[in-house]
Amino acid sequence: MGSDFIARANILKRIYVENTVTSTRLSRVIEVDYRKIVSAFNVLRDRYGVSVWVDVLQSRLGLGLVLLLLKGLRLRPPKDPTIWSEIAVKLPYPRSIAWTPTGELQLVFQSPLRTDVINVEDVKEYVAFAQKFDFVLRSKPLVELLDMFIELRFGELTERGLDIAMEHSYRIDKEYILSSGKFDGLDLAILNILEPHPEVTLRKLTQEVNNTLNRDYSMTSIEYHLDKHVENMILGYRVANYAQSYKLSETVSIIILSCRNPLEFCSRVISHPFIISCVGDSRTSIVATNICAPSGYQGSFILRFIEKSRSYSCGETLANIQYLAIPPYIMVFAVPRPWPKEYVREIDEAKVEYDPRSRSWSATIDVKEVVGVLTNYLSS
Repeated sequence: MGSDFIARANILKRIYVENTVTSTRLSRVIEVDYRKIVSAFNVLRDRYGVSVWVDVLQSRLGLGLVLLLLKGLRLRPPKDPTIWSEIAVKLPYPRSIAWTPTGELQLVFQSPLRTDVINVEDVKEYVAFAQKFDFVLRSKPLVELLDMFIELRFGELTERGLDIAMEHSYRIDKEYILSSGKFDGLDLAILNILEPHPEVTLRKLTQEVNNTLNRDYSMTSIEYHLDKHVENMILGYRVANYAQSYKLSETVSIIILSCRNPLEFCSRVISHPFIISCVGDSRTSIVATNICAPSGYQGSFILRFIEKSRSYSCGETLANIQYLAIPPYIMVFAVPRPWPKEYVREIDEAKVEYDPRSRSWSATIDVKEVVGVLTNYLSS
């Protein structure tokens, strides 16, 4: 792609695991003018279709993942997209909802690590699969592989690219990944603004926070929260999305394996551009890898990935769950946040996820209730 892309991507390479946010603060750490950092993020997105986000670690927020696959509900995607926001309020910790090609519903929740998923037995006829995970690592493709992707060298990425990715491992502190940090409602509001806007300056962030919360925080106060709390909630930056022009597969696969060292395995596979995320459970050694490749390469890459995983102390594939990654068959929600009091009062049975008084997550994942909400809003 040339020196321009490589120069921008090399800035990304330097900050993949750099726990510093806002272009203002980041410029001090890596000694690059903040305007070059802003330009790198914007050019990668606007010229090359590579969207970079702040990588928020939900395990540091005291949250894990629950993957739930529901069958036999006979539901349909909503014709009115506003229904998704109503569903999001009625369900606690929704991260995404997606349809599979065979009509099942795949739901991902960000749930408190110490909270059980309840009432599964009450609706067990609808539960095809349920699994909890305690950490997630997201896409941080190597510059060499990202360059292959931009140049549409998908065959090379399928064959040689996986070998290159698996030979590389990000140095990730296990204790940091698997432990919770301290945060409050302001920190959650900051994270919601920061996550999709890594290029934001400290001044602009302060303005956005004040507009969102109708407050008058100073830049000094916001920077204090960044330094003491927010930057302890992230693992640098990640590639969150690619432009539609790259024609990635409309069907995405979640490959579920059992690996001896889930964190070490995930620290390798996220180097590949086709790997969206890798989640694991440190107690059960279960790993799930989210894969999205161009449609002509999706099947062969999955087979190559499964074969390659056996070289890294992973056993047989436990499940391969496919889902449709196109609207209206998928809806993705944001980082959990405290709902404004006036908003909650206007909605019956709104699920308030975060209790600012105790600074803790307050809801549980009730599968019977999940089925009831989905049936109510999405019945055919």
